[in-house]
Amino acid sequence: MFESKKTHRRAMLMNKIIRSLLCTLAITAFPSLADSSHGSGQMRKTVEFLSLTAPLPDAWIEEQASSSMRLAQFLIPGGDNRGDAELVLYYFGQDQGGSAEANIARWKSQFTTASGGAVNPSVETMAVSGMPVTVVELRGNYARSVGMGPAATPKPDQILLATIVETPRGNVYIQLYGPARAVAIQRESYMHFIRNIKPLADQSSGR
Repeated sequence: MFESKKTHRRAMLMNKIIRSLLCTLAITAFPSLADSSHGSGQMRKTVEFLSLTAPLPDAWIEEQASSSMRLAQFLIPGGDNRGDAELVLYYFGQDQGGSAEANIARWKSQFTTASGGAVNPSVETMAVSGMPVTVVELRGNYARSVGMGPAATPKPDQILLATIVETPRGNVYIQLYGPARAVAIQRESYMHFIRNIKPLADQSSGR
C-alpha cells in the first residue's frame, strides 16, 4: 500500500516535469507564443509625438495626417467583414481643446441607443508616466464630429475609445473609433498603447 502511494506520487511528479518541458519546447520552437498579442499581433512599431513615444501593433497602418490638428493617424484593418477602425492623435495646442469634462459631454452627445436614447460613457482615470490620463468608452449609433464641425450621419453600432493625455505641452486626444466589432478586438492593444506612453528620454535610457 505504502509502495503504491510512492509510485503514484512519482508518476504525478514525472507528469509535471514532462508538461513543463513540453511548454518550454513549444515557446522555444514558436517564440510568438510567448509574446502578448494585445489583439493585433506583435508590437514592434512606435509612434512619436510631443517628445513622447508609445508602442503600436505591426498591423496598424500609418497614414498621412489629413489635417494640421492630427499628430498621427492609423488605419486598422478589421478583416472578417468587421469593417476598418481608425486611430487618430489630435493636438490643438497648449491650453486648447477643452477640459476632460467638456469633451466627455460632447462625445456623449454624439451617441444614441438604437431607440434614440442617451448613452452613458464608461470613464477611467489613471496616471501614465506621471501624466493624468482619462479614458472614455461609448457604444451606440455614432454621429461623429470633431471640434465645432457639423455632425455626420449617425452610423449604427459604433465604439469610440477616447483618451485625454495631459502632457506638459497640452492635451493630446487619442481616439480609436469604428464598427463595434472592429474596435472591440483592438481594445487590449489600444490600452497597451495608452499605458505605455513614455517620454523619449526614458526610451533612450532603457527605463
